[in-house]
Amino acid sequence: MRRLWFTSVAALLALHAAGEAELSPTELQDGRKLYTAKCAKCHKFYDPAKYDDDQWRSWMTKMSKKAKLKPAQAELLSRYLGIYRTGLGTNGISTGAPR
Repeated sequence: MRRLWFTSVAALLALHAAGEAELSPTELQDGRKLYTAKCAKCHKFYDPAKYDDDQWRSWMTKMSKKAKLKPAQAELLSRYLGIYRTGLGTNGISTGAPR
């Protein structure tokens, strides 16, 4: 079961890295809620752009497990935070760290 979970999260993160899709307004709202509820519950917000790809994947895998995210939640959160990793929002406007 544990191996399946890690494989699922790794596959979702790989899909994200292969090509980040635009997020719908609903996905943006759900991603923000998920980020606030699952990440801010235990620690301050970190700027995703300050981590290289390997570091980011490692942290996302560790923290997704710790936050008990379902694979679909981990994928949405990864896509949502990916906006801030690239520095461009879904509309092409420069962004800062998630709020």
